[in-house]
Amino acid sequence: MTDIPKSLSEVTSVWLEKQFRDAGHEIPELLSFTHKPMDGFTGAMGEVGIFTIEWSDSTKTDLPDSFVAKCPLDDDIARMYNEVMQYYIRESGFYADLASEIDMRIPSCWVNRFDHETGRAFLLLEYIGHAEKGDILHGCSEDVMRALVTDLAKMHGKYWMDERLLDIPWLLDWKAESLQLGIDITRQSWKALAEQEPDRYPKELFEILEKTWVFNTIEWLDRYASRQWTLTHMDYELDNVLIDSEGPIVLDWQSPMRSHPGVDLAWLLAASHSEATLKIEGELLDLYRQTLSVSGGPTWTHENLEEALAWGILYPVSCQAVPYLQDVTAYGDGADRMHQRFEKFLQGSIDAAIRWNLVKHLGPLV
Repeated sequence: MTDIPKSLSEVTSVWLEKQFRDAGHEIPELLSFTHKPMDGFTGAMGEVGIFTIEWSDSTKTDLPDSFVAKCPLDDDIARMYNEVMQYYIRESGFYADLASEIDMRIPSCWVNRFDHETGRAFLLLEYIGHAEKGDILHGCSEDVMRALVTDLAKMHGKYWMDERLLDIPWLLDWKAESLQLGIDITRQSWKALAEQEPDRYPKELFEILEKTWVFNTIEWLDRYASRQWTLTHMDYELDNVLIDSEGPIVLDWQSPMRSHPGVDLAWLLAASHSEATLKIEGELLDLYRQTLSVSGGPTWTHENLEEALAWGILYPVSCQAVPYLQDVTAYGDGADRMHQRFEKFLQGSIDAAIRWNLVKHLGPLV
């Protein structure tokens, strides 16, 4: 039986001190710690809090006194989603196996526990309290977007068709059977949205999505899996980014996959765009192509990249009815923002599918 607590409120000083020592950290006596929820964060699948520690002698450790603590929510719905999507085994695996190799700013991980039998997990990460939280509703500066695109292209190029990724057991690809468990809810939400808002999708796009991902999901999961792949973040958008004077810091490595890279770039540009960054999207795409090539990836033409974006946006634009129709009342004071967020995800994906000519690129394959 695992000793990992079910919730952050169950963590004790004695248990926490043992985790530091088991992880190889030299620490003085841990006198006490306080725990508070992270401001502005309402997790659907997990708890996130700030742990502040009082050391007996802070000069005897290189560790800070404040940390971000994460664990899965202890309820049936969260357990079901975490079992399907394997969020915590992937985040734990990422910090154990890959984080040190990634050429972008990522919070350090001080304690990393995961129990395969129970699905319980506990992560203690670097707290970067001075940084500003990214916000998809407000967008970001052109310089921050350039940095995000550059960092993403470097990662994609570095791991392009890297066979080492095939040996990482927790790193899913599009053949993972667990991904098929979301088919029914995607179709139900698609039908419900079509009834409620019949004009939300342009007719031609709507028909292609129905013939591909929505009602022919298994075939298109296989098609996704057959494309050239790399390491992908899979939720690379501004709400998962902190920003300080040195640039962006990328969070939430719960969803990494071995996937074609268009999904990452398409999601960033579709979900996190602003009027300013849309105006320079051509420049951003050129920056991605050039950086991908010099970092070990292919040398793509404009047409190659547009095709990759059309493929990449297929998955999110087909599935955004699910969060959009979700009852957000459980988010309390954050409910209004959460609905606005899901609205931007939905409409941003539709606009991007049009912008990148999804119908032209995928229509002939139907």
